[in-house]
Amino acid sequence: MSVSSPQSLPEVHAAPRRPWRTGRVLATVTAALFLLLGVGMLVGGGALRLADATLRDDDGYVMSSAHAWQSPGYAVRSESAEIRSDSTTLDLPHRLLGTMTATADPATPNGVFLGVARTADVDRYLTDVAQSTVVDPFDENGEPSLSFVDGGSPAVAPTAAGFWVASARGRGPQQVTWEPEDGDWTLVVMNGEGTTPVAADVAIGAEVPVLGTLGTWLLVAGLIVVGLSGIGLWLAVRRR
Repeated sequence: MSVSSPQSLPEVHAAPRRPWRTGRVLATVTAALFLLLGVGMLVGGGALRLADATLRDDDGYVMSSAHAWQSPGYAVRSESAEIRSDSTTLDLPHRLLGTMTATADPATPNGVFLGVARTADVDRYLTDVAQSTVVDPFDENGEPSLSFVDGGSPAVAPTAAGFWVASARGRGPQQVTWEPEDGDWTLVVMNGEGTTPVAADVAIGAEVPVLGTLGTWLLVAGLIVVGLSGIGLWLAVRRR
């Protein structure tokens, strides 16, 4: 009786891995770049939403820290702030900044006057008046840098001038609010009776409604970009 030899099994060869073509490489790189962009949008949107939630005070304003505005003269003024919307149909300053506010806590027993007006009106009122200007809100020590110009006293007390867009006066902390409009604007701090010296802790803020809105849009757009780029990356690198 003969014994048949075992049949040899056929050899199995793995299919050779084809090299990536240029189109596949470009698609992978593009999808990865968009994925990084989407992650950056998510991080930025989250940071803006966190800032919107934590930086606001109880009244809903995003406020700066209070810093000492002081002068041996009769007034402390900010440099001119220029607001330009370049639009006749949209109130961009209000859409971007919302209502603006400033607070002043007097450091002298003379009380404080806080006013906002167009720069041209302030220039006329304080011509030849001893005053200090905040030329830099934060110097190397984090305090305002002020420039003093000697002169005389104002012709009338600040409360008697009628050009202020918003003003407040008193012996305790004072606050003014105003709606931003196109033009050049200046914030002025004086004593209530226009005496010397002037010293108060001043803070400035705004509602900045665009802060939370921009954060939300970045989060939504980031989720869309991450989702689409993730799908594209998977399709580009998967093996057929």
